[in-house]
Amino acid sequence: MAKGDEIRNELTGPGGRSVLQIGKVHGDLVWQQPPAPQSADESLREAVWRLARAVRDASTGVVQKWGISGSGALSVQWCTADDDLVDHWENIHDSNEPVPLEGHFTAVRETYQAVRSKRLVIVGQAGAGKTVLAHRLILDLLDTDGVTGPVPALFSLSGWNPDSTDLQPWLIQQLLRDFGFLHDKNPVTGETQAEVLVKEKLILPVLDGFDEISHQHHRAAISKISNIDYPLVVTSRPDEYREAAHAVKAVGRAAAIELQAVAREEAHRFLRLSASKSRSREWDAVFDRLNTQPDQTASQNLTRVLTTPLMVMLARTVYNDTPDHDPHDLLDIQRFPIATAVEDHLLDAYLDTVYARSDAGQRSARDPNWDPDRARHWLGYLATHLTQRDTHDLTWWYLPATLHRRTRILVTAAVSGLAAGLCIGLAAGLKMGLVSGLTMGLVFGLGFEVVFYRWLAERGPERLRLGPRWRDREPRSWLSHHKKSRSEFTSGLVLVIVIGVAFGLIFELAVGLMVGFAMVIVLALGDSYDPHATAPWTLLSRDRAVALVRTTTTIVLGFGLSYAGTKLPYGIAFGFLLGMWGLASSSWGSWLMFARLWLPLTGRLPWRPKRFLEDANARGVLRTTGAVYQFRHTRLRDYLADHHRS
Repeated sequence: MAKGDEIRNELTGPGGRSVLQIGKVHGDLVWQQPPAPQSADESLREAVWRLARAVRDASTGVVQKWGISGSGALSVQWCTADDDLVDHWENIHDSNEPVPLEGHFTAVRETYQAVRSKRLVIVGQAGAGKTVLAHRLILDLLDTDGVTGPVPALFSLSGWNPDSTDLQPWLIQQLLRDFGFLHDKNPVTGETQAEVLVKEKLILPVLDGFDEISHQHHRAAISKISNIDYPLVVTSRPDEYREAAHAVKAVGRAAAIELQAVAREEAHRFLRLSASKSRSREWDAVFDRLNTQPDQTASQNLTRVLTTPLMVMLARTVYNDTPDHDPHDLLDIQRFPIATAVEDHLLDAYLDTVYARSDAGQRSARDPNWDPDRARHWLGYLATHLTQRDTHDLTWWYLPATLHRRTRILVTAAVSGLAAGLCIGLAAGLKMGLVSGLTMGLVFGLGFEVVFYRWLAERGPERLRLGPRWRDREPRSWLSHHKKSRSEFTSGLVLVIVIGVAFGLIFELAVGLMVGFAMVIVLALGDSYDPHATAPWTLLSRDRAVALVRTTTTIVLGFGLSYAGTKLPYGIAFGFLLGMWGLASSSWGSWLMFARLWLPLTGRLPWRPKRFLEDANARGVLRTTGAVYQFRHTRLRDYLADHHRS
């Protein structure tokens, strides 16, 4: 091989180290070792690194949106929690001497590392800053340990039922939901990387919101959290955690700290330093009144409100970011006779402020400018849905669940009946189309609700990536996809059994087999689970692609089967019916029918719900946690739900 003026021979590929060279010798013989395939350990290290980067990006976004990443951040302080919230000190660090855990916002890492067991419970009142402090701890630990130690990752406990699921399997489910690249499997054991990370203790779970678990599950939650023997962090409101600790015991081998109320001087410092000079003087006047007339009702109300970081942050947004608001208004006893009235005012004015901004999230001129009152109404509808389901996770594929079951049946029946009537009417006449459409629409509406709706909600959207097989890094085993294939085939068969009832069971089994096979064909075209399919709308686009391919395949097969024994118009009608009903049984089809049609038509959501949710996230009203949206704070969700109901 010639390389410039140098002539040499290269040998690439597997083989022994002894090589016999015959003929003319051109330079030195160079052994070129081919790149070794990536080992399981290397793949795991890459997964740890990618997870750490994703977690760091998410936590950085949270602290930046709250404006608490700089040196002027609001200083939250804490002390060692009451003794009944702490496990025996002998279990924590082999000594009965308590460890002082006092600290402040920028020293949370030092407090955590002072606990030898590395198991810490953070308790604080609503709005005290528990979640934000957890994100700060995650960032500090990643900055210290890099990716050499366990990766700290936040898990929202609101969706965990400890009576039915152990903690480790649930952690694995959450990792797979939020980080698609952890679906990759170990070529030897067949375990996903999420399973390996949890079992090898390479995850430091930050379990956020113990109080958000249903009350009847608190005892089981304490027991199952105590049973895992590696480092962790738990956050909770104090009353809920105290009640569970008294009923069972505190989390095993865990120390506990309790967040303190924000001092008046600290709230004053933060608000004046984050404002303009003129607005700072107005804050000085407000706090001067709080200091000189502390016994007045207005002073007591405002002092109480400004003891939580949440309300201090809202006051900064409402009064420091808008020139037409005067902080003196907060002392108006006629408008705000009690402290909760001040809190409600800040929450309401916060929404008006963020939706009045023209630069929220660096929006372009094409982005919608939502009316604050309409936005409040739509957000209130979503918040009511979440409180009724007793969850904080908002997903696009669960939006049909905001409707009453009877409404879902009627809407599904109407849409499918209209489609059936149109197709059959074109083939057999208007009268036959009306009768058949009404009958088949009602049958499919009931069948969809009874059979498919629960299945769709539990399964969630498709993560399948359609494309050629050669893109996979490793060959796919059909045996590993047997369960998925069986599920696809069964769902197709059940779909056409429902349709067959409307047809009087004619060709039911044959058509069911054809549609079932169509769904398996779609699975065969799938490359793998998409490692990037974690963001909510990436999941929507993946599910839409799968639904459209499956629908097209079903139409072709249904048309072919029908045309073999009927006239052409009937074959076309029957093929389109099968395709449209298959589309309706997908997560994207359900989203299209309810979230894009019925909910906007009835005023519950805007006509562009995807754009609305994205915009709410950009404005800071919603936050993303993996594949789900959540309201910025529980207090905001509950306020919007109460406002909507009233």
